[in-house]
Amino acid sequence: MFMDITEITTMLGTIVGIITPILGAGWWKYRIQNKKLKDTEVALAEVNVEKAKMESKADEWNIWKEQLEAEREHVKFKDERINELLRMNAEKEDRHQQDIKDWEERFTNQTTYLRSVQRDLLTKTQQEIVYTKKIADLERERDYFKLWFCRREFGNEKCDPDKCGRREPQQSIPIKYIPLDELNKSTSIEASAPH
Repeated sequence: MFMDITEITTMLGTIVGIITPILGAGWWKYRIQNKKLKDTEVALAEVNVEKAKMESKADEWNIWKEQLEAEREHVKFKDERINELLRMNAEKEDRHQQDIKDWEERFTNQTTYLRSVQRDLLTKTQQEIVYTKKIADLERERDYFKLWFCRREFGNEKCDPDKCGRREPQQSIPIKYIPLDELNKSTSIEASAPH
């Protein structure tokens, strides 16, 4: 019953030969399984990271949504305020336009009044020029007729009554307008000249 070494080695070789492929296949399957498990763990870790990212993005989205709602409320408030200011500005602009129309009407009335006053002033100035010329003519005529009076009669000057007489002046009545200064000069020269 003892087996000899060849049989034992053959048996061992056979057992090893049978077990080796089984163990090799098992080991190879275990290695593949282990690799898949590690890949799955890595994928799970990546999924967890992505999940965390998505959760953080969801949190950010919720924060953004809240901020967006707050911004919408703020924009709505601003729109209401802007509409209120526009309405107030429109009313103010209407009042301002009415004031401008009133000022323009007042300006037009004052301009019309000023023009009528200027026309009256121009008419009165023309009348004054005509009256001034008439006054100058009358003053020249008065000065001319004063030359006919004897100075002795008025006590202005003592003169010989034989020579005094009612003498005629040496100039005739001027027909054209002569300035009063020139008339006075010529009158004073004629009056001082002896006859």
